[in-house]
Amino acid sequence: MYLRQLDIMGFRGINRLSLTLRPNMVLIGENAWGKSSLLAALSLILNAEKKLYQFTAEDFYLATENDPQPNEIRMLFTFCEQDATEHSAQHNHPYRHLFVPNEDGYSRVYFQVTGSVKGERIVTDYAFLDKDGKIIPLENNDETALSLIGRHPVYRFRDARLNPRKVLEIGTSRPNGESQDDLQKEIQAVRQLLQYYFLNRQSAVELTEDTTLLWHRAKSLCLKLRQDENHLLQKRLFRDLSALFLSSEQLLLNKYTRPIILLEDPEARLHPRMVAIAWELSNYFPMQRITTTNSVELISQVGLLSICRLVRAVDRTKSFQLTRKDLGKEDLRRLTFHIHHNRSLALFSRVWLLVEGETEVWILNELAKLLHIDLAMEGIRIVEFAQCGLRPLIKYVKAMGIEWYVLTDGDEAGRKYAEVVKNLQHPDDPAGNRITILPKRDIEHFFYHAGFESVFIRLARWQVQSNVYPVSKIIQKAIQRTSKPDLAISLSTEIEKRGVQSIPLLFKRLFSRVLTLARD
Repeated sequence: MYLRQLDIMGFRGINRLSLTLRPNMVLIGENAWGKSSLLAALSLILNAEKKLYQFTAEDFYLATENDPQPNEIRMLFTFCEQDATEHSAQHNHPYRHLFVPNEDGYSRVYFQVTGSVKGERIVTDYAFLDKDGKIIPLENNDETALSLIGRHPVYRFRDARLNPRKVLEIGTSRPNGESQDDLQKEIQAVRQLLQYYFLNRQSAVELTEDTTLLWHRAKSLCLKLRQDENHLLQKRLFRDLSALFLSSEQLLLNKYTRPIILLEDPEARLHPRMVAIAWELSNYFPMQRITTTNSVELISQVGLLSICRLVRAVDRTKSFQLTRKDLGKEDLRRLTFHIHHNRSLALFSRVWLLVEGETEVWILNELAKLLHIDLAMEGIRIVEFAQCGLRPLIKYVKAMGIEWYVLTDGDEAGRKYAEVVKNLQHPDDPAGNRITILPKRDIEHFFYHAGFESVFIRLARWQVQSNVYPVSKIIQKAIQRTSKPDLAISLSTEIEKRGVQSIPLLFKRLFSRVLTLARD
């Protein structure tokens, strides 16, 4: 089994949250979305000490002026089979009456933890629910709860400087006094790096070798794991590293223990290259992982289906993630390349301003500066869509809860893009609320006819021989003789010279609409 769903109400910084988890989930979001509270809920209830946690007064949600003060904490942990026969397996005998059939063919176990104030006491109850959400009466309820907690202990990997506990020192020699081979040295290097960066207080750790050498060995281990077709090395790595978080008793007595690893901001102390090595290594570790990050470098390593974006709303924290049915295989492949290799930072934005090409990116960035709009501070990201396609990008941002706006040319292709916007925007959106269509064939022709022809003529070094000005040819030569970034800077310099009032009204309206989306 693995943890499939987590629902939290009234716990610390979370008023309400419903989160669908996957075997490898990466959570991103702005500050104050309840990250610490979410990780605390997991690590307190599914604790490695195998105890039934008792809520305290500090665990109840602290209401704001707009929120009612709840007097109850409710958590629902939904565990799901990894294969459709797991409910009948011998090792799941203690839970045989708890599995609830589901329409997808994979049974669930619903584990509920509640806290309530009764007089001066705070009462914590553990229970299992049936298909109707009613408590299943069990004679050995607490023992079964402890058994499930012991089966799925949570281990929180975070910056060692924040970790108050010290794990046992790990030796560097092999049993029976044997010398270490290269493979064992590489595995040992990973153990030492994990211990140094995530498990111990920094002051309590003394590395016997330079970290540069240890990271080199970790990289070498990654290369060997890629060629590990029979997964024998992966199993050996799992066995060796399990000692970091599983006790010898757990390893010996219960081979069906399925720990959940919380990787909290792994980029905090690591160079981007080290983040890439650490992330690849974690993918060979057959455990459920939940990672929180604000790292563009790490996001570029993660499959889009594994990313979940959390947004703090007035009365709840909303979760957004892509599902397999949202996009076709080819659209997902193209989108993955576009996001990972070009626009990972865009996943942390509030609004995507979708434009056709490079010229729009440069010109809009310059116009925003002239209008004193800080795009990064407002959470606005300008994203090209010509290479990837407009439709999959809009579908993606809608699935991830990111607002969007489109600027398109006035040519035939632009009219087709406008039709895509019309089909994908919400029925309640007024016409034109998501798109600006240039009245000319492209942005260069628009600015030429908006009174900035002198800029193009100068950049093209056009020799005036008559009163005939072939507009398209002048624009083409202006771009060829300079570049699109240079053209954007030249236009912005001319606008700055003339004054902000010379910025075409069309773009002032565009930014006004985009800012409204970002600030709602």
